[in-house]
Amino acid sequence: MLPDYTFYTDTYYGNQITEADFPRLISRASAYLDGVCNIGNAPEDVVKKALCAVAEAWQTNEQGGDVVSQSVGSWSKSYAQKKIKTDEQRLNEAANLYIGKYCNMSVRWV
Repeated sequence: MLPDYTFYTDTYYGNQITEADFPRLISRASAYLDGVCNIGNAPEDVVKKALCAVAEAWQTNEQGGDVVSQSVGSWSKSYAQKKIKTDEQRLNEAANLYIGKYCNMSVRWV
């Protein structure tokens, strides 16, 4: 029940993940949700949206955290891990947005 890239761009309206990176990130998102949640009773489109959200959060974690600054002239972009939000919290918040009411979590939502 994994979403494809077309679902990501046309239904979820995602634009952060490239098509080349999508299979890797959606696979990691799926493994993460399988590990923390029983999503068997959630509608398929809700699960797919949750997977897309977690994939974007996973990408943010890989990049070192949230963007803290950008410049247009002489292009630059900076990322920083906020001390008040862990990688796990970022993943949980992304998933909870879509499947929180369907999921009996084995970890605590923050």
